[in-house]
Amino acid sequence: MPKAEARKRARKEHLREVLGVLLDELDEASRAFQNAWKRAKENPEDEEAWGELQVWVSVLGVKAQALEELLEEEAFLTS
Repeated sequence: MPKAEARKRARKEHLREVLGVLLDELDEASRAFQNAWKRAKENPEDEEAWGELQVWVSVLGVKAQALEELLEEEAFLTS
């Protein structure tokens, strides 16, 4: 059983590291989204700005999904 506990502990530590990276990426994507939103709002005719905004919405959705899955796995390991 100690071997299984060691693997579980190592997996939890790895998940925490991945979580840190993911949260940093979410912060970066959030700032990019805010900048794109500001550009699009200032110039509603700018199709490029709206396209960029759509890209960041998609990126945020993917990152949020990854975060949800990571948190579910972490919860499973801690139960």
